[in-house]
Amino acid sequence: MYRESMAANRGMLYVFPFERTWKIWMLNMRFALDVIWLDRRGVVVHVERNLRPCRSFFSCKTYAPGKGAKYVLELNSGSARRLGIGLGEVLPSVRVR
Repeated sequence: MYRESMAANRGMLYVFPFERTWKIWMLNMRFALDVIWLDRRGVVVHVERNLRPCRSFFSCKTYAPGKGAKYVLELNSGSARRLGIGLGEVLPSVRVR
């Protein structure tokens, strides 16, 4: 939040204590993101592309996967498509044991 940009080929990885349908929103963001949810094995369970910032707490949509995820990866908009990240893909470097 509140950042003007994110460097190319960088991302933010959120590691949660257990699998759940963790929600995100774009309040106080200043640039678009691709958001990828992964289960405990590093399998992509949901992808949202090109999420735009929202301006108001009252009109800000939340996004969540249809199944549990342990990790949420935020990338610059367009990165998921460019990197070929889609449902069922395994991102092994995300695995934490």
